[in-house]
Amino acid sequence: MTTLKASGNTQIQKLAGAIAGNIRQEGEVQISLVGASALNQAMKACIVARRFLKDDENKCDIAIQPEFVMQNFSDNASAETREVTTIMLHIKKVDFDPEHAVSSDVPKHEEAL
Repeated sequence: MTTLKASGNTQIQKLAGAIAGNIRQEGEVQISLVGASALNQAMKACIVARRFLKDDENKCDIAIQPEFVMQNFSDNASAETREVTTIMLHIKKVDFDPEHAVSSDVPKHEEAL
């Protein structure tokens, strides 16, 4: 399974394209990230990827399963290793359901209530 990485500076459209491409080819992909801003970018990319997949000839959707993962990172400048909690988003291809489809239009505030 391919593992993509996201940060707070990740370009949403590029990550969305990578998600959609991996879903089309492999049926699954995962995203590794650290921090709230990275999670925000990754979730926005998942929303855009759903739109890309909805517009395909063979429509499909995705399901996302988040997980906390402890990882060790070593600092190149020193010999120190630190343990960091990362988030792993496991994304899998699922059948397209029109009732839960993504709308291309963002609802107005009154419509959302």
